[in-house]
Amino acid sequence: MKVVIPFKFFNPKSRLSSILGEKDRKTLAILMLKDVIDVLKRCDCDVTVITPIHIDVDAKIKLDQRTLDDVVNEELKDVPKAVIMSDLPLLNEEVVNRFFETDGDVIIAPGRRCGTNMLLVRKKGFRVSYHYGSFLKHLKIARELSMDVKVFDSFLASVDIDDEGDLLELMIHGKGKRSEEFLRSLGFKVEFEKVPKLVR
Repeated sequence: MKVVIPFKFFNPKSRLSSILGEKDRKTLAILMLKDVIDVLKRCDCDVTVITPIHIDVDAKIKLDQRTLDDVVNEELKDVPKAVIMSDLPLLNEEVVNRFFETDGDVIIAPGRRCGTNMLLVRKKGFRVSYHYGSFLKHLKIARELSMDVKVFDSFLASVDIDDEGDLLELMIHGKGKRSEEFLRSLGFKVEFEKVPKLVR
């Protein structure tokens, strides 16, 4: 399967700026990207990272400074193709393979806040519109094009790392991931009281 991963290099994960400086946020973003690439490589995917600046990862790099929508819509001229976000460090081979095996013209794995974390398009003509409830927008776009659209339900695919609560999920479920090990090296840990809490 051909997979593209859009990657934002400049000022990544700005919503974590209250607990992580820019250098650590960049390191975390790159390690999460590597976590995603590791899984896709084990699933025999042809992976291309689309980014505005060269980064050292085990995948093809395509330099592009356009907006996310423009970049992805250009890629979707060649289908079938999957678009997987770079901040899904909890992905594993079972989830990815099940996603690819789901029947339909358009397969969408939603995030927990109505985003689109993974997208698989098998039929030409679909165009993305990310941000601001993209999951619902993508469902509508596919249906208006009379495409067979399926929703892929997976907790591990739904956890995209944007804020402190998401880091808690990574620390709980991400044992052995590069990004989880980095957070532990910074002193983060989970305290179990009445509810789990991220502390440093």
